[in-house]
Amino acid sequence: MKDNLDVVVLDTETTGLHAGIDELLQVSILDGRGEILYNKYIKPDYCSQWDEAERIHHISPADVACAPHIADEMATICGILRRAKTIVGYNVDFDLAFLEHAGFVRDMEQQVFDVMFAFAEIYGEYNEYYGNYRWQKLSTCAAYYGYEWTENEQHNSLEDCRATLFCYRQMIRQKGDIA
Repeated sequence: MKDNLDVVVLDTETTGLHAGIDELLQVSILDGRGEILYNKYIKPDYCSQWDEAERIHHISPADVACAPHIADEMATICGILRRAKTIVGYNVDFDLAFLEHAGFVRDMEQQVFDVMFAFAEIYGEYNEYYGNYRWQKLSTCAAYYGYEWTENEQHNSLEDCRATLFCYRQMIRQKGDIA
């Protein structure tokens, strides 16, 4: 593995939508070639039920019962993320907020590329009320670029990383840059 990584792709699954209140359940990181750098379930410290989130990502309390706590994994996660020149994700600020709450401090020289924001303009559904392009789901972006996955694969952070990387590569190719 190289000392520095040009690109890493990050995704998480959580107990809810609010960093600092809700907790991480799964963290996945790929390198720019699609190799798995990190992929683990995380046992929450406080939350014991997350019914609404479980309906989306299908991660149950039993799935994480024997998983490590985030405090035990942060050195590894931070070590990977800090080596990256660019952190890519789909709504990546959401994922970074949860990791920052757990102790990750991003190097301000690192680039962050949010595929969701870039795709909103490409997809072109303009919202007059908000004066910008409407954000689309990852499944919409993946379908737009021809990525195929099953319903069961969606909302697993590893599979979401793979779909995000595919979409990111398509965007880069469309711009004329080869990733």
